Parts: sequence; structure tokens; C-alpha cells
Amino acid sequence: MQRVNISAVATLALSLLLACNPVSHETAQQLFERTVREYHLPCADATGAQREKLLTLAASGYETVLKLGRNDPHLCAAALRSLANVRVEQGRLDEAVRLYARVGLEYRACDWEVLQAWKSAADVLWDTGRQSEAAAYYGKIVQRFSMDPSPIIQTVATAARRRA
Repeated sequence: MQRVNISAVATLALSLLLACNPVSHETAQQLFERTVREYHLPCADATGAQREKLLTLAASGYETVLKLGRNDPHLCAAALRSLANVRVEQGRLDEAVRLYARVGLEYRACDWEVLQAWKSAADVLWDTGRQSEAAAYYGKIVQRFSMDPSPIIQTVATAARRRA
């Protein structure tokens, strides 16, 4: 008769249980906050290789939040928009615009994130001489947010109307 090592079996069972257990919202939220605090914000003061390293770590953090926080659309919308912001800082503008567009497609109910994503996409396109593409995003802002009573949203919609 073969002897079974109970400790090894218990360790294996615990490992399998933990591997199957979904990560809590707090974990994804904490990762998002740590990514912003430790990588994304500090890159504004960094230069050269250190800046690139921080941007790479920030992008990786946001990508992980998107995987871990799948059940929290507001968190994912913020992470996706933040990832797009990183791509802008890395000079990957077309990718950034695609990511901003995804915010509006995948997280339509997250008004603030959609507004910020569309405004960022429009501004990036406008600033790089792609005014006709930018006008489409400004137009979407005007169409969707013009009737919102919030003063800050009205300010953004009014500015977008000038470029739509």
C-alpha cells in the first residue's frame, strides 16, 4: 500500500483552491491605485530610461487591472483610459486613440470615463494635425453630453462644440 503525504496533498488542494478563487475588487482597486501612485504619476518627473521603465510598469499595471477587475466596469474604464494615457506618453498615438475609443464602446455607462477618453482622443488627434478625425470625437461629445446639467461636463461639451 502506498503512503500518501497528507501535508503535500493539503498544500496541493490549497494551491488549487487559491488559483480558482477570483481576485477581490479591493485587490484590483489597490493595484490601480498603486500603479497610479508608484509608476504613472512619478514618470512626469522622470527622464530617459527611468521614465520609460515607469511607463512600462504603469502600462503593465493597468493591463493587469483590466484582467483582475473584469466585474467592475468603472475601474476597468479608468484603467483602460489610463493605459491610453500611457500610450500617448510613449508616443504610441494610434494605439492610444484605439484604447480611448474602446472606453466608449466597452464601458458606455461610465459617463465620466467616456467623456475623458473621447476628449483625450480628440485632443491627441487635433494636436497632431488630424482635425477631421478629431472632429468626429468632439461631435460625439457634443451629441452625448450637451444636455448634461453638470457645469464641468457643460464646459467640456461647449469647448468640443467649437471644434466639432
